[in-house]
Amino acid sequence: MKPLTARNLARASSLRVLTPSCFIVLLLLSLAFVLPIHAESPAERGATMEVLNPTNLNATIYPGPNSSNVLFTFSRRAFQSNATVQVLREYRRPDGTIVARERVQYESGQLASYDLEEPLTGAHGRAVIQPDPKNSRERIVLFEYAAGPNNSVRTAREPLRTDTLMNDMVGPFIETHWDTLLAGEAVRFRFLALARRETVGFKLVKQSESTWHGRPVVILKMEPSSWVIGQLIDPLLFTVEKDPPHRVLQYLGRTTPRIQIGDSWKDVDALTVFDWH
Repeated sequence: MKPLTARNLARASSLRVLTPSCFIVLLLLSLAFVLPIHAESPAERGATMEVLNPTNLNATIYPGPNSSNVLFTFSRRAFQSNATVQVLREYRRPDGTIVARERVQYESGQLASYDLEEPLTGAHGRAVIQPDPKNSRERIVLFEYAAGPNNSVRTAREPLRTDTLMNDMVGPFIETHWDTLLAGEAVRFRFLALARRETVGFKLVKQSESTWHGRPVVILKMEPSSWVIGQLIDPLLFTVEKDPPHRVLQYLGRTTPRIQIGDSWKDVDALTVFDWH
């Protein structure tokens, strides 16, 4: 694949970690610079996406594009029963130890719930979409999160915004908005941040076109909507096949599992390469 940019490859050449406290500060700053977004009405709700496929997908996660050292492996398994799709996403160390497990439920193509557990740290959280008890025509997101087995569960709620995503939905979201992205226009959305018990504004935009293992690809950049936070947090870079069905082949940036450094668990940016064979 052609170099994305000298700056990005230089920054991605080694494992990077960001302490949770620093990340929290950055997210708090972003809220001060993002204009409020009103709760969606039924007419504004995002289009139904294809969330069942792939029913069986694996990936390998490396420290960076120039490393062969495997940090984690990833698997996605999806099952459908009538209008309900249930997804199990697991991240493992090379020895098979599960470090993170995500369970996602969709109803009629719309996100219904998202659960995260980290068996090694004891952290766990949940986000549930349900009608607003004060207005049945609107929906809200209910958050629950505990940072460890000895930490109390903290809760929060907020109105459901248009195009609220979690990581399992980014691929289908890209495919749904492909023509807009290819034209160079930014596509905005909200991202579920369980540890913060809130959603955070992001945008996707086309960065460049290139080739990857002989096939034409488009490089998409995902970054916070806030310009200020965009200067402080490395964007995620998605390598997407240009031809249909526009699958995400790999991405560079923040991943779900954390790594242990001493007595602490740190967030990590890494390269995730999907196996579509």
